[in-house]
Amino acid sequence: MTTENENITQERNPELVSSVVSLLVTMEPEREVAYSEFEMLLDEDIAQVIESIPLDLRLLVWNVLPVSRFWDVLYSLQEDTAKNLIDSLDDKGRQTLQSQADSADLVLFADIMPTSMIDAILLDQEDEVVEELQQALSYDDEQVGRHLNSSILRVRPRVSLNSVAQRIRKKGDVKAVFVVNDSSELLGTIPLHVIFEQQNDVKAEAVMLPCFECDHLDDVTSIIARLDPEDNLAWLPVRRNTKIVGAIPVSVLLWGVQEYVLQASIQETPSTEEDLFTPVSSAAKLRAVWLCINLVTAFFASFVIGYFETALQQVVALAILMPVVASMGGIAGSQTLAVALRGLALNHITSDNIKLIMQKEIHIAAINSALLGVIIALVVMYWFDSVALGLIIFVSIFINGLAAASSGTFIPFLLKKVNIDPAISGSVILTTVTDVVGFVIFLGLGSFILAS
Repeated sequence: MTTENENITQERNPELVSSVVSLLVTMEPEREVAYSEFEMLLDEDIAQVIESIPLDLRLLVWNVLPVSRFWDVLYSLQEDTAKNLIDSLDDKGRQTLQSQADSADLVLFADIMPTSMIDAILLDQEDEVVEELQQALSYDDEQVGRHLNSSILRVRPRVSLNSVAQRIRKKGDVKAVFVVNDSSELLGTIPLHVIFEQQNDVKAEAVMLPCFECDHLDDVTSIIARLDPEDNLAWLPVRRNTKIVGAIPVSVLLWGVQEYVLQASIQETPSTEEDLFTPVSSAAKLRAVWLCINLVTAFFASFVIGYFETALQQVVALAILMPVVASMGGIAGSQTLAVALRGLALNHITSDNIKLIMQKEIHIAAINSALLGVIIALVVMYWFDSVALGLIIFVSIFINGLAAASSGTFIPFLLKKVNIDPAISGSVILTTVTDVVGFVIFLGLGSFILAS
């Protein structure tokens, strides 16, 4: 029986999650307060905290977690976050993690674990378990066979529950019981608790529940659509050829489609947001508004270009290279915008961590813009035989890349704050920013250096 305080910790607490994130991104003394709040958070809440902070803070959070919660938190993380976190652990951290792993953990995370961890976990297993694991790992992560558990019992419909109970005790670790006929065709399943609660002379066919079977090659995401929550099933039978050879836990199926559930559960979306099947008239009207806004901003960009008409007339190379500057800024901004939209959809971007996210994106943009800027500058120097023109385009691409990263992060965040759908409107504003900044820097430098 749980106490009142324990009941509180069993409920999601978004306010507490936000408070912990806010404390973590502040100075060191406040972080100690944040760490003390962890025991009040569910595994899902800790996962959301980890996904809302940069890598260095993620490792700090990970190191103050109880070892017993490591795998439970990993199960709640998105796959890419879990992989990045595992890859970032030092040797001691990985050894601690693998010491807590069991065969089910290995099956679920094999695709994102380093080979050394997989080998170490396999060495700790019995030979029979290793053989089963190797069979499971021969399947893709999305296939039912990867998650197959062979600890099942197959019984005939006329057998008594007393006999079934005796077989369970004799066999030991039985996860599920399935009723089959003489041709090994599935008839139903019997929950384990029913077997030990019913009278001994009750027949299996009298208490079996209907269930459907999966093929070992089926995709887990296709199985979830066939589940009925009212059936309250914990395990589904798995067929290989014509025989029931094991079972897959429903919890694994749900974990396998976690990414889809998260993407589908976007909270606090604007009332005017367009979905996949918004009526044509409404969708056309909504998009037309932003197309018209884009037309205005396009004329504004053209006005900026017109302002440098004299320079363009004198230096034709500027006109030739303008699309390069605009394109590089637009693509860089689009990449950042996609990351920001995903973060907003999953509620990972907040007022507390927006500055950290922007810093990360600017660092990425600085590296890529500098590298690509040098390559483009060298090509331009060779093409037009002009060191000055190469320097101009390098500076333009570098500065426009920084502008694209900062605006691609902040624009969707700001739009959501004012209840405007950033998925539709963000790209319009972002394109205007990258075009205007790129043209002003490129043509301005060109006018000053080349056309003077």
